[in-house]
Amino acid sequence: MNHSIIRRTLSKLLLIEAALMVVPLIVAMIYHEEAKVFRALLITMGLLTLIGLFGSLIKPKTEKIYAKEGMLIVSLCWVLWSFFGALPFVFSGQIPSLVDAFFEVSSGFTTTGATILPDVGVLSPSLLFWRSFTHLIGGMGVLVFALALLNNEKNSHLEIMRAEVPGPVFGKLVSRLKDTAQILYIIYLSLFAILTLLLYWAGMPFFDSLIISMGTAGTGGFAVYNDSIAHYNSSLITGIVTVGMLVFGVNFNLYYLLLLKKIKLFFKDEELRAYLIVIFGSAALLFLNIGGLFASSGKALEVIFFQIASLLSSTGFGLLDISSWPMFSQMILLMLMFIGGMAGSTAGGFKVMRVLILAKIIRLQTLQNLYPNRIMTVHVNDRTLDKGTQHSIMKYFVVYVALFIGLVFVLSLDSNNFLVVISASASIFNNIGPILGTTETFAFFSPFSKLVMSFMMIAGRLEIFPLLLLFSKKAWSKY
Repeated sequence: MNHSIIRRTLSKLLLIEAALMVVPLIVAMIYHEEAKVFRALLITMGLLTLIGLFGSLIKPKTEKIYAKEGMLIVSLCWVLWSFFGALPFVFSGQIPSLVDAFFEVSSGFTTTGATILPDVGVLSPSLLFWRSFTHLIGGMGVLVFALALLNNEKNSHLEIMRAEVPGPVFGKLVSRLKDTAQILYIIYLSLFAILTLLLYWAGMPFFDSLIISMGTAGTGGFAVYNDSIAHYNSSLITGIVTVGMLVFGVNFNLYYLLLLKKIKLFFKDEELRAYLIVIFGSAALLFLNIGGLFASSGKALEVIFFQIASLLSSTGFGLLDISSWPMFSQMILLMLMFIGGMAGSTAGGFKVMRVLILAKIIRLQTLQNLYPNRIMTVHVNDRTLDKGTQHSIMKYFVVYVALFIGLVFVLSLDSNNFLVVISASASIFNNIGPILGTTETFAFFSPFSKLVMSFMMIAGRLEIFPLLLLFSKKAWSKY
């Protein structure tokens, strides 16, 4: 275990977080906010800078990062960034409880969008901006952002990126890791900028456009008002946000193919086709079940596609109260919360790719019972999926289900409503945000449950194993 490289890398990452807080500080200046908000931001930036500089003083003997170090760096970074990111809310008194603030910022960085705030109006513009800015940073990954900035000629941070980028298989776009991170962020920020301009053009105030675009790009769902997208009462804005959520739920590697003008490869991708089938298949079922509840078919489709995009992409924006919908429709939406977006996107959930591969494995096992002497393999995108990857996906599924059940038991201590507990657990673990069956926020849960949920949000974002490694004695051993 190379403790010195873990310390030095984390120190650099804390310095980056301190630099990022300059942005909400500028927002505070623009809006002439109270002195206590400036003080809260400056104190937090000072703490991050002091700790970061102190930890960077001693240079490690070797800068080689192996898988174990990579996963520990990723896990510790997400926990530390969430902790220090919560301090401005506590120091300013806008979220006095450290547990509540940690929950809120963990929800932000992991792009979950779950909140303990009954009224977001208690936040000043700068901290409202910082709350949503965490979505933009965490959407593509805080480490991917850092790697796009850090000098890394020898690709020594490969294991860090491998541990953070969601999906069963990781692959670099180009040979140099830093170039891969930069390409991903260029695509990501370009789409974010386009979405911001579109929302502003549609009539949304510029500040609101930034907040909603950060929530959409990171598929997080933090908004400016309690009633979320419904506040704007605009079908055009609803449509733009719907398309935006679905766009950011697509694997960003596929957008790189479009930049290379490999359009056939883009549409040939099996996961993309499965993603579209889930979207339109769910829309058809929902329309048959609840289409008659709306004044027109057009309005019904607007709401249905918005809800599908919001939950499948794990964004969690709200448009109307769906607790009155038939149970069949709510179960479809609950299913979408588990599936999530595509691997390599900013969306949460189990991922369409894993669902696709599990379906292929089940089909293969069924056929092998019929033809025991035939040699059969699993193929995805015309490539044979090796046994190691298949086994890792099945292991992930088992751990995923076990942790989800554990979370259900914890949350059941605070609520007797089955749908609330199940959907809250799915929402937290799959980084989605809303709770089905109620209009309440997560404020009613106990401090213990909020801490558990905070770590489960990080576990869900990092796809479980990197965070679990923090609690393993062997992970911290010398060898």
